[in-house]
Amino acid sequence: MKRTFAATAVAALMSTGAAFAQDYPTGTVTIVVPYSPAGSTDPAARFIAGELQEKWGVNVTVENRPGAGATIGTAHVATTPADGYTILLTTSAYTTAPAVHDDLPYDPVNDLRAVAMPSSAQFVVTAGASVESETLSEFLENEAAEREIFLATAGLGSSTHFAGELLAAATGMNAVPVHYSGGSDAMVDLIGGRADIYVGSMTAVLSNVQAGQIKALGVFGADRARALPDTPSTEELGIEGASSGFWLGVFAPAGTPEEIITKLNEDITAVMTSDAGTAYLENLDSNVGTMSAAEFQAMVEAEIEQWKVLAAERGIAAD
Repeated sequence: MKRTFAATAVAALMSTGAAFAQDYPTGTVTIVVPYSPAGSTDPAARFIAGELQEKWGVNVTVENRPGAGATIGTAHVATTPADGYTILLTTSAYTTAPAVHDDLPYDPVNDLRAVAMPSSAQFVVTAGASVESETLSEFLENEAAEREIFLATAGLGSSTHFAGELLAAATGMNAVPVHYSGGSDAMVDLIGGRADIYVGSMTAVLSNVQAGQIKALGVFGADRARALPDTPSTEELGIEGASSGFWLGVFAPAGTPEEIITKLNEDITAVMTSDAGTAYLENLDSNVGTMSAAEFQAMVEAEIEQWKVLAAERGIAAD
């Protein structure tokens, strides 16, 4: 009798949860961005919010909670109810931070669940006024072979930091990281010639390259970028290992019903593969990540381990 009652209770709970997920969302959904409105992540969040609001017929708001290398906003989402009404839109720094900080205020694997990857883009090796070379191969053969290279980053443990360290490891250059409080500050010193190179996402650097304020020396990966057809890829130049990419990812608190995770994944993917989404991404020379939530989760966990290995090899650690 007890077993029958228990089984009935579990079935009832599952049925209630499924019905709840089927109706989702019925109220305001908040997308938390752990960066300031001035960053490159905020516009993407607002585009997605607007498209989802039209699709769902409920309010979808963007809330910026910057600070501490994106950990403040991330930790906030990790402690919110697991009901799909507060979700996180962050960058690939989500997987680099654990390699540097062993005291994060959240567990990136167990406290949050990967939902969807709205976009991915190549990293671009850019140079400022202090660099005379026009291509990455020229830079490596001449300037990087003769002196220390000042590598600007958007902060210790950021995705730009690890992309730069990955390039240094792949090429053997003597790169000295100079950590800024964000990509905008790093770009100011790059343009001013106070830093040599910066490895940033296509989204973050393209406008400055097109304006002639900085130079694109190379792009990570096998292929040239659509927006920079004259800039060679690292694999084209025979550089192995510098093939990581920059991505935006949506996460939800652990314990969020699977039906809601699936709906979020499907609807966000639908938004980014729509005509409006395609046009938005093409303007940034980015691509949509059409992975399932489970595939994205597996990728996130693999990257966390990858960056921990690189941090150990390069001696990267928080001060």
